[in-house]
Amino acid sequence: MTDTEHKRPEPESLLAIAKQEETARKRGKLTIYFGAAPGVGKTYSMLSDARTRKQEGVDVVVGYSETHGRAETETLLEGLETIPLVVTEYKGVQLAEMDLDGILARRPRLVLVDELAHTNAPNSRHVKRYQDVEELLNSGIDVYSTLNVQHLESLNDIVFRITGIRVSETIPDTFFQLADEIKLVDLPFEELLKRLKEGKVYTKDMAENAVRRFFKPGNLLALREMSLRLVAGSVDEKMLQYMRAHAIAGPWSATERILVGVLASPYAEQLVRSAFRIASEMNAEWVALYVETAKHAQLSDKEQEWLKNALDIAEMLGGHVVWIKGDNIADEIARYAQSHNVTKIVMGKPRRFGLFPSLARQIMVRTKDIDVFLFAGKSEQNIPRKKIALISPLDYVIGAAAVILGSLFGFLLRDILGQINLLFLMLLPVVIIAIFLGRGPSIFAAVLSVLIFDYFFIPPYFSFAVSDVRYFLSYLMFIAFAFVISNLASNLHYKVHQLQQSESRNTALYELSQDLVTARSIDQVLHLMIRHTKQIFPCDMAIFLPENGQISVGASTDRFQINPKELGISNWVWLNGEPAGMGTDTLPEAWAYYLPMKTADIVKGVVGFHFESPEQILTPENKVVLDTIARLGALAIERIGGKE
Repeated sequence: MTDTEHKRPEPESLLAIAKQEETARKRGKLTIYFGAAPGVGKTYSMLSDARTRKQEGVDVVVGYSETHGRAETETLLEGLETIPLVVTEYKGVQLAEMDLDGILARRPRLVLVDELAHTNAPNSRHVKRYQDVEELLNSGIDVYSTLNVQHLESLNDIVFRITGIRVSETIPDTFFQLADEIKLVDLPFEELLKRLKEGKVYTKDMAENAVRRFFKPGNLLALREMSLRLVAGSVDEKMLQYMRAHAIAGPWSATERILVGVLASPYAEQLVRSAFRIASEMNAEWVALYVETAKHAQLSDKEQEWLKNALDIAEMLGGHVVWIKGDNIADEIARYAQSHNVTKIVMGKPRRFGLFPSLARQIMVRTKDIDVFLFAGKSEQNIPRKKIALISPLDYVIGAAAVILGSLFGFLLRDILGQINLLFLMLLPVVIIAIFLGRGPSIFAAVLSVLIFDYFFIPPYFSFAVSDVRYFLSYLMFIAFAFVISNLASNLHYKVHQLQQSESRNTALYELSQDLVTARSIDQVLHLMIRHTKQIFPCDMAIFLPENGQISVGASTDRFQINPKELGISNWVWLNGEPAGMGTDTLPEAWAYYLPMKTADIVKGVVGFHFESPEQILTPENKVVLDTIARLGALAIERIGGKE
């Protein structure tokens, strides 16, 4: 092989650059003024650069600027056009927010949007301001914005450990990494503390409180180091992309793929953030995997909240969320890792040692060729103890009645059956109870069966005394056998339910795809989508299609609310190609959940789903099913539209 061939650019890198250039032509450029703490001069630098751009003839407007009453910063606003804020009232409080629609209607070349991590007022289109910025960028408008290092999602736990303050307003690191330019605004901590004491950052009362809680020299040094490292890492990543594209020699490592096992744990969010940081450092793709077992049905509300938050953060940080079902968590994680070329697994460190091998140890044994990282979660508060599930007295009453009935039948036939057969007869109601009522009533029935058998059928009769030690051993084996049967029956019952549910969905999706292939009109496609979806989910549904540059209803169920608000949301989804509405961060107060019907990058329409209990329906697994329905419909519309 010649030297020229060695220096040939990588095809994957050239393809990535081509895609970036194609996207860049349509998308605005994002510049983030990045700092270690409030008061370092991010807004001042942003306004200074904006004034320079205005002098160069660029159309610049101010969408939102927070000067905190600093006179030198407010002076820079003079001469810059400002889009008036939108004032809304929430619980008697007046809240002023950036007018996103006003900026889109004005369509400047450059807009200034301060405080990127800000949380918008309730009933705003987006939950977070960075989502407003993303919409501006998608509309081809350049954006200048500001951000502090503590507002990055992946650093949330580290910042908490350093400062003792949990930052609630964060943005995904994936959005930060999309910035075209990151400008570090740095200031030595001594000078920042001096500015703070002079009242140039906060008022005097607020400054004293801030110094005590946040602006400590140690905190500022640590935050400053993190901000410097992040900016250096961003520059390094851009350099690596350039070197790959131009075949500049370098030690290119093989592709890594990281998997993080997510459990319903208070440390799940910390674990996901740790996995993201590892993936970012290695420039690797990563997967957040949750294995649903029979215990999933017994999760408390708090555990379900931990699980949901962790998976939401994984999705927000750019991870691929996978939800699978199985009997054994370690087996399923190992099977997925081996079948998807995972090179590293991230798990939580066992918090105590026991008689049985921990989940992490089981995974290490099953994945000998895969590296396993163990992370110790840091406790922030007293973790609530799991409440014991409420028992159903009726199940235990039914179990007792079944045992007594079986015992009565055995008492009548005791001379015919003999003791061995009587013992097996007493086991029969225990097995039946295990299948239909579960583990607890089954074990209770086993203990009750032993007591009744000893009292009525073993000498000395009508006494709980045991004359032969062999009987005592038989009783223990009987209870152990009943315990094993109850566990097997309980798992089998749950697995049968899983299989029935999965088979029903797979069958419905298969039938939908088959019917859509033979559909001859778009109206037929829409009605097939609605009919098959209602076989899977109890929901109301509407499908919106573009017509003459506007979105309109193509088909819907009778109870789906069609009003200007819902039409506006569906129109936004069609224009932006992103989900919105119920269960998302965009217009979460909406009546329905809206998905774009995409083929590749083309949006063919929008489908809306309304559920009575969205928190139970809109799980990661179900969202995949809904997205599949939307994409199948889009492909069918494209096929028919091509013929027409």
